[in-house]
Amino acid sequence: SFRPSPRAALSGVSVSVDLVGGPKPVNLASSREEARMGAAPTKPEEDKAKLQDKIAEKGGKPMDRDGDMALVPWEKRGCTDMLMLLIFLISLGGMLAVGIVGFVSGNPARLHYGYDFNGHVCGWGVNEGKENLYYPYPFPPIDPLTGSVDDPTDVDLTWAVCVEECPNMVDVFPPNQCMLPYKSETRSGGIVTCGGLPKGMTNMDQFAATASLPTSPVSDVGSNVGSGPTVLYADTNIGALGYQTYCMDRVPVCEPCNDETCCDGTNQVAARTRDISEANNGTEPYANQVLFGVSLGRRYGYCYVPIPTVKASFSTRCFPVSGDQAGKDNVQTLDQGLKSFSNETTSTQEKNEQMQGASQVVALSLGSPQDTFSSLVDEVQTNFWVIVGCAGVALLVALAYTQILRVAALPLTIAVLALLWALLGLSTAVLGIKAGFIDSSQVPAKLADGVDNLTLPDGVELGSAATNQHLLIGAAVLVGGTFLVYSVLLLVMASRIYLATQVIQEAAKCLAEIPSALFFPIFQWLAMIALFTWWIIVFLFLASAGDWDPVTHTYNWNDDIRRSAIFHFFMLLWVRAFILAVGNLVIAGATCDWFIIHDKKTLKFPVWNALLRTLRFHTGTAAAGSLIIAIVQFIRWAFRYYMYQLSKLNPNNQIVKLLTCIGDCCLACIERFLKFVNRNAYIQTALASTSFCESAQTAMLLLVRNCLRVGALAVVATIFNNIGKLFIAVVTGLIGALIIMGGDFQNVANAPVFSVTLIIILAFGIASAFIDVWDVVIETLFQCFCMDIEKGSGKTDPAFNSFVDANEGKNASAKEISSQI
Repeated sequence: SFRPSPRAALSGVSVSVDLVGGPKPVNLASSREEARMGAAPTKPEEDKAKLQDKIAEKGGKPMDRDGDMALVPWEKRGCTDMLMLLIFLISLGGMLAVGIVGFVSGNPARLHYGYDFNGHVCGWGVNEGKENLYYPYPFPPIDPLTGSVDDPTDVDLTWAVCVEECPNMVDVFPPNQCMLPYKSETRSGGIVTCGGLPKGMTNMDQFAATASLPTSPVSDVGSNVGSGPTVLYADTNIGALGYQTYCMDRVPVCEPCNDETCCDGTNQVAARTRDISEANNGTEPYANQVLFGVSLGRRYGYCYVPIPTVKASFSTRCFPVSGDQAGKDNVQTLDQGLKSFSNETTSTQEKNEQMQGASQVVALSLGSPQDTFSSLVDEVQTNFWVIVGCAGVALLVALAYTQILRVAALPLTIAVLALLWALLGLSTAVLGIKAGFIDSSQVPAKLADGVDNLTLPDGVELGSAATNQHLLIGAAVLVGGTFLVYSVLLLVMASRIYLATQVIQEAAKCLAEIPSALFFPIFQWLAMIALFTWWIIVFLFLASAGDWDPVTHTYNWNDDIRRSAIFHFFMLLWVRAFILAVGNLVIAGATCDWFIIHDKKTLKFPVWNALLRTLRFHTGTAAAGSLIIAIVQFIRWAFRYYMYQLSKLNPNNQIVKLLTCIGDCCLACIERFLKFVNRNAYIQTALASTSFCESAQTAMLLLVRNCLRVGALAVVATIFNNIGKLFIAVVTGLIGALIIMGGDFQNVANAPVFSVTLIIILAFGIASAFIDVWDVVIETLFQCFCMDIEKGSGKTDPAFNSFVDANEGKNASAKEISSQI
């Protein structure tokens, strides 16, 4: 016999010369048998032995020299990482418990519509049909020296009531409104009805007809928002003080609560009321709220004198407006009515300043962290079905992409590269332009005389609009940065595009034999839809949960709700990663089946068999790997949140921006590396039925020993597969944004950045489930190839072997590669 080449030696095949027929291949099994029987080992066997010894010398566990490359059969497999599976199942139970807590204690309608001072949600229950939230007294205190607002945030907005329409125009004077109808007994024993008329108005004929509004006594002048004296009236049973005495100064007593907190308009105890103008059973009297000498009512009272407001088109809150903005035809406006019934000499400018101050208060209230959070959650609730529908769009785009990739990898890759470059550039421009349209000093509302927006005072921002503007600017910077990086990547990787498509075509040969692998992600898609639907619904309930505080008249999150929300978010990351991990194990198992078997036609139901093996033995390994990914992702999101809060304190701090960029980049690199380790560990688990840690160690040492041979090929394919994921996510996000905006591009307050972000995250997850099929197949083929080379099993298809030989790193020969181990 003659000496074979090193490449032939590594492939596990020796060559001998037949005296008649010439050279012919000889399987190493016969050589092994001869060695066992005492024959001298052949030269290929010696070369292989030296390679194995060098592997052992440089680190790592060498492959079994006499072993054959084969899947561990079902009967010899054991369950892997059972402790992690137990922890995962317990955590799933915790996720279910969090959902139950949210359903019991939350009401998502509370975020959208708000609630009155008794905690009743607008539009629900006792407030059915009353979907707008109105603040009877949103005026900040006036500095008596300067005559201007001292602190616009020093206002108690807990006195809020639910109304059918925001009070603005009335044709009955004096203006009056009650949140619920109730009976009130006069001092002389008569019964009057407060409220009961349309829009909550009271029949003023029950009292002596008068052209004056009830006013505050002189003793209350200290709480007067305006300036000047107040008007005195005689204390009579029936007269100008009738509405104030029997309606504004009293609240109904209802059963079973025996106070006013459970009243629904039907459960009042006879005509029983409680006087809130005096101390009663240890309770302090409620403050009388006065504007320009006119009493607007007592805090937490059921009846009041309304002020002119307008409903914002994006919210259910009623914004106070001045007379020149609320005027319409010849119908007298509320502020005009207040002025005519007040004896104070107040200029229109002073009156408008008071109303603008009230608008400032309501606008600032929508900018608090809790209200900002509520507005984002409400945005998700409003666009919920669009988000779910976009999951279907992502499915269709991903299916079309993977099917076309299988038959036309090169044309599709070139088209996607060009389209993605254009889409990223277009998205950057659109986000920047949209951010310019956002005007946080404007409240979108339909006013008279063709005026579409309510202008806030100088220096005042609408909280939700400011948040949307910041999110748009941040998104524009992020997408713009991605666009620049992608442009540079295209220039650098242009020469590798053809090589990437060749790698994909090699994977396509495998997928042509097991086409069901391309449709398996549909089950992952269904699991993703179920996960995100459950998560969003529970999230809405958790966000609206809290304990009612009757003293502060607010719902407050307790520590248990906060911890539940954090845990709920972490479980979203873990379960999502687990779903992808199971898919990786299944595809890896099916690909190993295909690679090892000689006659591909005899391969039956490889995906189904791999699924059964994974569910029966290796869900613990999937839980272990996905937990690592979830922890890193959770740290990334926590880092982003805290850096965002820090940047809000000083938006122009360049150090904060630099630290944010560096920190997020480092964490992203760690996450990508761990995902790479996980996928290769799953391949070893699917093949050898080993635990996660052992599989990760074996896979990484195997790849390190063969990094020059297959490293470049695997990396270049992974890069282009990630570009495919990004393409599917961007296309789906743009479609979702167009549906949500509905052509209203110039809206000055609304920008569905948060909803579109969720759509992109969901679409990227769905795309990952489909594109990961290619990644896992490619990495499985290369890992099986490396194992086959080291074991000398001869399982590698000759065409695939030739492809790797032609494209291995630095064109190194097998001898050169082995010398660098």
